[in-house]
Amino acid sequence: MDIPIITGGKSIEREIAFISAKNVFNSISNLGHKPLILDLIDDDFINKIQNYKFAFNVVHGDYGEDGRLSSLLDILGIDYTCSNSETCVATYDKFIFYTLFKNYIQMPQTILTNKLISPPFQYPFIIKPRKSGSSKGVYIIHNENEFKFYLEKDLKEFQEVLVQEYIKGREITISYIQKNDEFILLPILEIIPKKEFYDYEAKYTNGLTELKPQLNSPEKIIQKINEIGNQVMKILTFKDMFRIDAILKGDEIYVLEINTVPGLTELSDLPTSAIAAGISFDDLIDIIIKNHLKQPTKISF
Repeated sequence: MDIPIITGGKSIEREIAFISAKNVFNSISNLGHKPLILDLIDDDFINKIQNYKFAFNVVHGDYGEDGRLSSLLDILGIDYTCSNSETCVATYDKFIFYTLFKNYIQMPQTILTNKLISPPFQYPFIIKPRKSGSSKGVYIIHNENEFKFYLEKDLKEFQEVLVQEYIKGREITISYIQKNDEFILLPILEIIPKKEFYDYEAKYTNGLTELKPQLNSPEKIIQKINEIGNQVMKILTFKDMFRIDAILKGDEIYVLEINTVPGLTELSDLPTSAIAAGISFDDLIDIIIKNHLKQPTKISF
């Protein structure tokens, strides 16, 4: 089977998307298919992609996660990995996600601004772009000078910025993969960065972060995670895989955001959780492809 991998794009995550795509390319080749990489911003992209009935979406950030690529592929009648445009819009826009879920799951208090404002929370607190990924533009603010400097910086680059209550606790990611018609919870991953938090550098620099699978999480925590997963899947329709980023404070879980096109680099969270469940990277890609070939996967976990 010829499988195009759509990657690249124009976002600040372009470089990471190509690293993910290279890993997917190698796995698809190992599985006996014929992969090729298509850059979303190639001038001839639409003509090229119309030769295929199925594509693997590895565009992180704008276009790949904000619903535009999935909308285009729907119009062209091409099946694709990862979630549909409605779910992508509702998760990539962090303020829409917050507004949609704040009354259903526990989340840090958040406000949206497109101008300089007075500090809305006690220090420290978080500022981040309304739409972005890989922790680009995310800062922990400790004082008034930092707030003014980084808010101006983010407003200039992203126009709209979220100011968010800081929840001090353990950073975790909660990953799901779809196996046939069922979503399976992978082992919870604790993120232990050597920097103050899990920023862009910590995510993609080898040795700056420990990714620690929690193979024996307390039943109380697993129950709360299942409640969160059930709630988001009740409201939104996901496909193939997704990742929830959260803070664990004692026994309380504060959801930060959802990623519908998770990173697939060697340092990425979801593949690390899959490996902890006994699922190799090739197995992970095989499961996702077989969701679309309508062939039941025999890989057990």
